[in-house]
Amino acid sequence: MSKAMSILPMLLLACFVGLGCRDHHIEKDFFGKPPADRVERLRQYSLDDQYKIFRYGNDVKEPPTMELAVPIAERGASAVPFLVGHLRAATDDIAVRDILLIFERMDAIGSYNVKADTALMGLLGSKISGMKDKDWQASCLKRLQRINGTK
Repeated sequence: MSKAMSILPMLLLACFVGLGCRDHHIEKDFFGKPPADRVERLRQYSLDDQYKIFRYGNDVKEPPTMELAVPIAERGASAVPFLVGHLRAATDDIAVRDILLIFERMDAIGSYNVKADTALMGLLGSKISGMKDKDWQASCLKRLQRINGTK
């Protein structure tokens, strides 16, 4: 067996374990069904799966399926630690944008008082100020100002 062939299994393992490569089976199955009842169907999934499906729908599908933020937002305070964990770990602008959208929906439907959570507002502000894409940063700043009631 050549060296390249012996390295291949290690590379695949690193991809699946270290880099989080996935086949998006749950997401593809979800979007393979008729779009008419997506929001209702999403309510049947665990928070983790809802988040995966939401992110896939927002980041991969065209047009983005931003309405899928609603079932997560409806969870209110119970979803906040999960979302804060993902927000803290986020290293890309799109993840920050997507999580902010969920918090914006929470605020709009009244399932969580985002503005009153000063630690969360500070974290959101910090993540937004660190965004690399200035257009996304400006858009997210407007969303944060709406949550804060300043715009």
